[in-house]
Amino acid sequence: MALQTPAANPALASLQDIQTPVEIGLWPIAYGYWILIVIALMSSIAIFVYLSKRRQHSAAKRAALVELAELDLNAANYIVNVSAVLKRAAMSYCERDLVASLSGSAWHDWLNQQVKQPATELCELLSLSYQRQPLTESQAIALKQCAQLWLKNALPLSTTKTTSINLSQVEVK
Repeated sequence: MALQTPAANPALASLQDIQTPVEIGLWPIAYGYWILIVIALMSSIAIFVYLSKRRQHSAAKRAALVELAELDLNAANYIVNVSAVLKRAAMSYCERDLVASLSGSAWHDWLNQQVKQPATELCELLSLSYQRQPLTESQAIALKQCAQLWLKNALPLSTTKTTSINLSQVEVK
């Protein structure tokens, strides 16, 4: 059987070539993709805002750790300086009236209430202030490490802890 040419078959002469449809382009994007883009943008903005607020909230903690690292271990008033750094850091996260007036055993109790495990070594070393004998080098290093540990574990202060402590101190007065 031979191929029929259009001239041989008049029905084939009236046919036209098949035309393929126009290719689908990338634009306009379907509605589902627009929704995904909006969700991705909103999520990235929310994550950025959260991380920046978190960084801003922990700025006092970072500053206290830097200041503690820069203190001179051999200074005569090293214990007082460490206690001052701890107080300034604590006042950055709670009411000034609550922390600024604390000293002695009340200050040590407050420090212990802010962490899960009591910082007994820190309190013992802080109680050595105003002694005739300065701290030994090993005691100064231990005090620095205990203070750093307290700053890392206690800060930023929990609002529920400071509120309950504030209420308990009001009842005592």
